[in-house]
Amino acid sequence: MKTPITRSFNKVDTDLFVRNLIFSILYISVILGFFNYLLWPTIIAFKSQYILERKEKIIYNEIKKGYDNSAQRLQDFITNNRPIFAKLSNQNALEEVKSLIASYLTIKSIKQVQSSTQEDNQTINTTYAFTTQTKNVANMWQLMEKLSTLNASVVINPPVQINRASLQADVYDISFSLEIVYNTYQVPTHTQKLLEHLPN
Repeated sequence: MKTPITRSFNKVDTDLFVRNLIFSILYISVILGFFNYLLWPTIIAFKSQYILERKEKIIYNEIKKGYDNSAQRLQDFITNNRPIFAKLSNQNALEEVKSLIASYLTIKSIKQVQSSTQEDNQTINTTYAFTTQTKNVANMWQLMEKLSTLNASVVINPPVQINRASLQADVYDISFSLEIVYNTYQVPTHTQKLLEHLPN
C-alpha cells in the first residue's frame, strides 16, 4: 500500500515529466522554426549568391583570358610590322626621297603624275616623275639600292630612261618615276584606347 508521500512524489514526477516534455517540445519547435524560417533561407540565399559569384568569376576569367590573348596577338602584330606602319605613315616621304635623290643625282624637275586612293587597303598611291642628270650612271644604281632603306614606302616604276645629254658632254639625263604610298587608315576610337594600354 502506497503512502501519501509516495503518491505525492509520483504526482510530482509525472507533473515534472509532462512539464519538461512540453518545454522540450516548445524548445525544439522554436529551434526548428528559427532554423526553418530564418537560418535556412539565409543559407539558401548565401549558397545561391556563392554559385552566382562563382559563375561570374569563371566567365570573367574566360573573358579576361581571351582579352589577354587578343591583346598579346595585337601587340605582336604591331611589333612585327612597326617598320611597315612607320613607312606608310610617313607624311614627309617625298622630302626624304628628294633629299636622297639629290645626294646621288642633280634634280632638274619633279612633277606629280597621278594620285589615286585605294579603298581596299586604305592607302593613297602618288606617282612623281623625276628628271635628273649625272656624270656617273652608277649613281643611279646606287640610288635604287638606297631607296629601300628609306623610312617611306617607295617603288621605282619602269622604265628608267638614260640618255647622254649631248655627244660632247659626259653628262647623262635620267628620267624615272617613283610611286610613294601613304596610309589613310584612321584607327577607331575604341581601338586607339586599347592601343594606349599596350606596352610600346
